[in-house]
Amino acid sequence: MHELSLFASVPDHQHHELLQQLAGLTAMQPRHALERRLIFKAYRAPGQTAVRTGGSQDVQAGDMQKLNKMLNGGMFYTQVVGPVSEADFGSNPAPDHDTQMAGMDGADDSKSSPKVQLSSSYDYDQQPWKLEFRDIPEAGTRSAVTARVMASATLPRGDIAPSMNAWGYRFVTEYVVEGDIFIHNDITLFLHRVLHYPVSQQQGPSLPRQTLPAFKEMETQMQSMKASQATMGYVLQAFINVQDGSNQETMKTASQHLFGLREQLKSAVKLEQADRLSLDTRVKDRGGQR
Repeated sequence: MHELSLFASVPDHQHHELLQQLAGLTAMQPRHALERRLIFKAYRAPGQTAVRTGGSQDVQAGDMQKLNKMLNGGMFYTQVVGPVSEADFGSNPAPDHDTQMAGMDGADDSKSSPKVQLSSSYDYDQQPWKLEFRDIPEAGTRSAVTARVMASATLPRGDIAPSMNAWGYRFVTEYVVEGDIFIHNDITLFLHRVLHYPVSQQQGPSLPRQTLPAFKEMETQMQSMKASQATMGYVLQAFINVQDGSNQETMKTASQHLFGLREQLKSAVKLEQADRLSLDTRVKDRGGQR
């Protein structure tokens, strides 16, 4: 599958106005999206990674084939994406089964029920994940859009680090993406920003978080970072996924649709092709060779 994209930087002060413009263009209300994104780095040479069925029992056969192809395609950084809600931030960890049973045995009408407590808990063991692979954008293309091979596959729920380690990938870091999604014909528009975890909360460098800080703390962290990085703000990505990237007619049609959208939004934002090397997902060795 190929992903064709155009990108635009959006300053904070333009965010609300652009949301209204996109809602009018697409005739729909935005669909809010909040995602954890874990970054993993390949450390095994291609062909040495084997997907182990023991850790992937809830992965469907079709996704298993895609997993094998993605994980053995080369030395890449790849991301594992999990949807979350704002209520998951700043909540207590979900109690395990034994704790729930003990709470139910000792509960009475005068105390809060376990169900009420669970409603404000983030259950890391039930966190759904999917693997998203993005290749480096193609070079030498005549079209003024960013075109790259992409694929995604469902992963087991819960602690995904052991499975990724077994597949030859080591956890590097994580962040949160928050934004709004619009659909315009065959084009998906994603207006989003990147949120980082508070620096005051230390986290083991080799493990994903099992609890999430308060959402307001992450917004405060972003504001403090903007003081030294004036370019930070929102990004608008407009993209089309093409099933058969070898079909030149389909690829051309998708590009033309993106160009049409660019023309429609030119008074609001400047959609353009991304810098190819800024989207390079390949792992470099210590000598700087790819």
